[in-house]
Amino acid sequence: PELAANHTRADGSVDWRALSKLVPLQADPGGIEVLYEDEGMIFVSKESGMCMNPPHRFLSGTLLNRLIHYLGKPPYVLHRLDMWTSGVVAYAKNSKMVAPIAKTFHDREVLKEYLLLVDGKPSAALGESFTIDAPIGRDDASKLRRVVGGVDEKNSTTHFQLVSSSPDGKFSLLRASPKTGRTHQIRVHAAHAGLPIVGDNVYGREAALYITDEDLMNDKGVLRELAEEHGNLRIPLKLHAARLRLALPDQGKKWDASAPLPAHFLAALETLAVPPPPVQRE
Repeated sequence: PELAANHTRADGSVDWRALSKLVPLQADPGGIEVLYEDEGMIFVSKESGMCMNPPHRFLSGTLLNRLIHYLGKPPYVLHRLDMWTSGVVAYAKNSKMVAPIAKTFHDREVLKEYLLLVDGKPSAALGESFTIDAPIGRDDASKLRRVVGGVDEKNSTTHFQLVSSSPDGKFSLLRASPKTGRTHQIRVHAAHAGLPIVGDNVYGREAALYITDEDLMNDKGVLRELAEEHGNLRIPLKLHAARLRLALPDQGKKWDASAPLPAHFLAALETLAVPPPPVQRE
């Protein structure tokens, strides 16, 4: 009652949102792969299927909860990955780093490289290196989906580079560098180019298995097998944030972190005879 009284609005209603923030975020002792760490920043590799943050402060099991256990305190969130996307995620360890790093993301000064396994091979018209410059907005018929065009569309640009293909040309490994940061951007642009990502239950060949938004958002339901020629190698989504490079020149600081491909991704490449990516550094 006393806490509620201290968080009561002028109209007499309780500000439950503010009140909930008194609940400390939970620490999760689950393992975490640290790619790089210094006094102000930490870069980790997120597993496919792991949520970034808990839906409620009293819940755990997310990347943020594991970092709280590792660091002994909550880090500062700088950006996000979709639940089924694996790879590099950066966090600030102190508040002084947040504003300058956030500005580099806002000003599009951050290099982000993704690897994605797709159905098909880029057409001759697209070529081995191509850019999709197509605005992305919400699908008026779905709370989850994004589409080229759509409601409240925003300019969106992604550059793609062919890395390798299977001998039969049915599958390809692409490298993607998004120049903007829209929700599901790489997934939408890849599908728009006729190269849907393997394992994408929203925009790929798997989408036909799911009927409603509730089904799509059920993190257990999306693990159904596809009855296809290669079994369940299409599970989970084959989209990996391989590299993240950012810098604060005025402070003389720069970071360049890379995360190796997860086992399920490597296994799919091997099964489909798609050559893995060469080590690439600038």
